[in-house]
Amino acid sequence: MPKLNKRYKLLSIHPRRQHNFEQAAVLAETFGEDYLHVTGAYFDPRLVRFAGRFFPRLARPMAKRSYKRLPRSRVAVLSPFIEVKKLLLKWQGKPLDFSSMSEAWQHQVLRKCQPPEVCISADFYSHLIFKEWKNKSKLVLDLSIGMPQYRQKVLHGDAFQLSMLDKMDDGHQEMYRRYQEEVDLADIVLCGSEFVKKTITYFRPEYADKCRVLPYGVDTDAFYFPQRQIKEKPSLSFVYVGTVGFRKGAHLLLTAWKDFVALHPEAELHFFGGIDNEIDRAALPANTFLHGSVSRDILVERLKGMDIFILPTTFEGSSIAIYQAMAMQLPVITTENSGTVLRHGESCELVDLGEKGGLLKAMNKLYGNTAYRKKLAVNAFSLSRNYTWDDYKKNIARILRDDLKLS
Repeated sequence: MPKLNKRYKLLSIHPRRQHNFEQAAVLAETFGEDYLHVTGAYFDPRLVRFAGRFFPRLARPMAKRSYKRLPRSRVAVLSPFIEVKKLLLKWQGKPLDFSSMSEAWQHQVLRKCQPPEVCISADFYSHLIFKEWKNKSKLVLDLSIGMPQYRQKVLHGDAFQLSMLDKMDDGHQEMYRRYQEEVDLADIVLCGSEFVKKTITYFRPEYADKCRVLPYGVDTDAFYFPQRQIKEKPSLSFVYVGTVGFRKGAHLLLTAWKDFVALHPEAELHFFGGIDNEIDRAALPANTFLHGSVSRDILVERLKGMDIFILPTTFEGSSIAIYQAMAMQLPVITTENSGTVLRHGESCELVDLGEKGGLLKAMNKLYGNTAYRKKLAVNAFSLSRNYTWDDYKKNIARILRDDLKLS
């Protein structure tokens, strides 16, 4: 088991499972025993495989807290307080107090860990750690999503004024303060996309110099489908991957789909991801299928049978689901706010935010133009070869070594 009470050259910290296991794996490969990832729950891949043979129902949730490239020797597990409390509150139907859970997590880290030479920590889980370790460590904020206050800019467009932020409720005000404090304290901010950087520099243009745009990657061992055949057919299947809710544009898509399926009754729309309570399952349009969260293996197999990926999201960091769609050679319909590296008309179809007409037009365009669909899919697939986790590994190592002088 790794030691927590030593000073590491590099420490990455995140209580949950987002892209951080993939990030941790490439950092472990680069920095070896000088590096440690601190998290709330992690299972060795060998244990997950063993559980899968004898306890398959247990293995599935374990697999969500595991990653085959990340050795257990480079992971320190603190008390899984946040994950356990989250599950209990969910089962009881009670609201989640993410602020108190975040602070409880950070207090655990500060009690058990020594400040490293360089610390990478995630947004909303860093303000206490950064205050304590300022001038003791070089601080890197891994900003996985845009600054939340920028959502008001997205909502109000050109009519937005900074004074609007002061009128938000106490919960939003507290979240805004935490994000701003983390960005203020950080020496470097890792931005998953140009969109994320824009959400910082809109409010603090002087912080452009501390931002480093570092796109995420795709696990091509799992998501890879070069043999896809793109054919003309009336029964095209559209697929959406991610939380099914307002922020990711699910409501707009369902509204547009009602009109689209009336014109193309053989087409289907499939949703993969957790479903927000705000979605009215009893009022879904025809040929709409909610699959919920599925394992990675099942998702890969289902994506092989899909034809068009669609994510009209309003606010992201850098959607990993889009990188996965690219590697599965799916043509993509999305927005600029997805943080995508794809380009309109070349490797994807970009639509304006919140416009049902524009979304419907894009869906009809891809449905009726097989050659254009193939062009987007082939170009996106080719581009995906430059956005793997090995590419991410080279880029983050360069940032840490060149900008922070980590040897």
